[in-house]
Amino acid sequence: IRDMMTKNPITVDSETLVLDAQRIMKENNIRRLPVVDKGKLKGIITKHDLLEAAPSPATSLSVHELNYLLSKMKVKEIMKKDPVTLTPDTPFEEALRIGQDKKIGSFPVVENGKLVGIATESDIVRFLTRALGIREEGSRITIEGLGGKLGDLEKIIQILNQHQTIILSMISLPRPEKKDWMIVLRLKTGSPDPIVKDFKKAGFNVTYASWFRCETGQTTAQA
Repeated sequence: IRDMMTKNPITVDSETLVLDAQRIMKENNIRRLPVVDKGKLKGIITKHDLLEAAPSPATSLSVHELNYLLSKMKVKEIMKKDPVTLTPDTPFEEALRIGQDKKIGSFPVVENGKLVGIATESDIVRFLTRALGIREEGSRITIEGLGGKLGDLEKIIQILNQHQTIILSMISLPRPEKKDWMIVLRLKTGSPDPIVKDFKKAGFNVTYASWFRCETGQTTAQA
């Protein structure tokens, strides 16, 4: 997480007025503020929390009364207390799993009891995009029907080495319903056809191959 988090994030304390928190978010174009009192993380407040704090349009209060209530409301009244935190050494895939399981989109990052950063689901996805080489021009090849044997992987790597192809990413996906595995390769090549040909010659079931140019979004695919 230390590789993708925002370090030294902007914070507020629990006595900060809600209107001030709204202003800080707007001025800094952010959607979340950790709440820190005397160096200790107490909670987190999001733009969504601020929107929910506004009284319902159906209320019988006057505009003057509404504005008065909002002007007095403090962050501690609407913040999420004791938020789920990560450490800088938390693997990004673990953070993604926690976010999905708990349905949360941001994590304060704490080290030795001190807030050192904040990581959002968007940060994690951007890192994953980079790790998978998705923004790199190249080719994508899908091989299905693998048995999960080490020999299959060795043979695939051997063929790629013969073509002197750089592997941008390799993802293996189990398919319990078919009792086999699927491998998705992203390769640094604009011409996947010779590689696909050798994969098929070696007995692999290539079900998809495409060349992708990131600048234009152009894709040329074949089964």
